[in-house]
Amino acid sequence: MSVLSDNTPSLRNRLVLTISISLLLVWGLVAWFAYDKGLHEAEELMDGQLALSARLLDGQISHEENLHPDAWYPRRDATLDSTYPALIENLDPAGRLPYEQELAFQIWTINGVLKLRSSNARGMERIMTTGYQLQTFNDQVWRVYTKSVRNDQYMIQVAHPVTTRDQIGLDVAGRATLPLFFAFPFLLLLVVWATRRSLRPLDAIAHNLTNRSMDELDPVLLSGVPEELVPIIQAFNLMLDRVRLSIQNERRFTSNAAHELRTPLAGVKLYAQLAQAATDPQERARFIEQVLKGIGRSERLVEQMLRLARLDPDNADLKNTMEIIDIRTLLLEVQDVETINTREKNQKIQLILPTAELTIRGHHDLLMVALSNLIGNASRYSPSHTTLTLGCRSDETELGLFVLDQGPGIGTEELPTISQRFKRGKDVIAEGSGLGLAIVERIANIHGARLFLSNLPQAGLRAELIWKK
Repeated sequence: MSVLSDNTPSLRNRLVLTISISLLLVWGLVAWFAYDKGLHEAEELMDGQLALSARLLDGQISHEENLHPDAWYPRRDATLDSTYPALIENLDPAGRLPYEQELAFQIWTINGVLKLRSSNARGMERIMTTGYQLQTFNDQVWRVYTKSVRNDQYMIQVAHPVTTRDQIGLDVAGRATLPLFFAFPFLLLLVVWATRRSLRPLDAIAHNLTNRSMDELDPVLLSGVPEELVPIIQAFNLMLDRVRLSIQNERRFTSNAAHELRTPLAGVKLYAQLAQAATDPQERARFIEQVLKGIGRSERLVEQMLRLARLDPDNADLKNTMEIIDIRTLLLEVQDVETINTREKNQKIQLILPTAELTIRGHHDLLMVALSNLIGNASRYSPSHTTLTLGCRSDETELGLFVLDQGPGIGTEELPTISQRFKRGKDVIAEGSGLGLAIVERIANIHGARLFLSNLPQAGLRAELIWKK
């Protein structure tokens, strides 16, 4: 069953959308810059045309001076009211090429005598300052360029209509940016194609995982995987290893549990049948007592198996509920609880308490379970009328909580594996499930400690939880 909802975001769509929006913004900025730059360059180009026209008219002055010397050489007494007529140049607008603008011009002497003008410059006013300016005549705005020539003897004015300049500038800028807009859809298609191609390894991995069977937990191969996906695949492979180990442990646990439960349940069944067939009341009572003992053993076994199954060293809830625990108080509580359980064998619990205040960070109930299990094991395997020792030690490098008994100890070859689940010593005759030390070791792992077992020189076993400082 798929766990994806209809509104689950698509990485492919998100990449395409993000890249497309980014490209659109960048493309828009580039297009705007190109458009603005095109307008500016067109303005510069048309201003250059005005300057070039002024140069050509400067050459025309030399020609006219040679052709009409009496009319062109400016007289010192000439004024604006001079009777010398201005020459009029008729400019034919027909046959004008694209981007060829209407041109109006005038040539004045320094004394203000109009010497030459175009037929469309009748309304142009005389300008005394050089450079570019705007002037309105003939019912439109013109951009006028004024230039002083011949050692300031003449002032040349040339002009273009602003409307045609704007039209040409817009046309040039538009033609410069138009290819950008035509290319944008093709670039989007390229982005979609590149994104799909780049995400093909994800599709291949998904196809590989989808076609796997339930029991196929082999690691995903890293060959051909993009570098960006390697950490994800490695984390996934690590999870697969944990799942595989967990399944193996659960299968082993189930197998062992079934094996361990078979014996007490068979005993319960046998004694129940004997009690059913017994005719003597005392004999029936004895069989029923054995049935109850068998049920008690099975109950303890199931309880320990469930407790062991719940103790996960990676459980964040257990680690988050840890607190600062006073060791002296903890040992006194364990003594109070276990004194009742050891009374049946007339055993005593001797305490070795720390001389100074010592604390550890841990889970109070779990530490109680661990120490109670160690005391229970020590009591079970020690003779009656013996002393069990519960204490604490601390030095510069370690802190330990230990239990000493007076039992037979554990064979040297069995010490490394005795804490495994359902593992018991080969010469042990006392009742037990083989889960106590496994539970203690799991609790130690949760607390960042370790379980250390060693035989005492005379007799007995030392079981200790050790923390590194």
